[in-house]
Amino acid sequence: MTAADLAAGALVSLATAFLAWAVVRSDGSTTAVLLSLLAGGSILAAQARSWIGSARQPGRRLVACADGSLWLHTAGQVPCRSTLGVGTRLLGPSVFLDLVVDSNPAGERFRTWLTPFDVPSVAIRRCSVILPRCGRAARQ
Repeated sequence: MTAADLAAGALVSLATAFLAWAVVRSDGSTTAVLLSLLAGGSILAAQARSWIGSARQPGRRLVACADGSLWLHTAGQVPCRSTLGVGTRLLGPSVFLDLVVDSNPAGERFRTWLTPFDVPSVAIRRCSVILPRCGRAARQ
């Protein structure tokens, strides 16, 4: 679970609480309050289920070789050559990785948003140098 995931969960919780408070303040019905709480709770539950599933996945490490190739190392598996997907972006002090695993015929993708809260900022600065060398990494 990354800092972006935690921020998204906090925003959903705050939006749900604000919506319920706004309905109560405007003399809304109890049914409307319960429906807004149910909707927000179900969104948060879906996010939590996604976080639990991602926490069970093995650790991954991305290695950039001198020839410009990217290799995705997954614990307990053979390293896989990867290429940058069209969604890879450098977003200020963070990076969104969209990697396509070349060895998988189904075209498995690995997507994650890394912030300075998740990895050291030195690693993100290194990505700002390495990623453009390995392929198209758009700057936002």
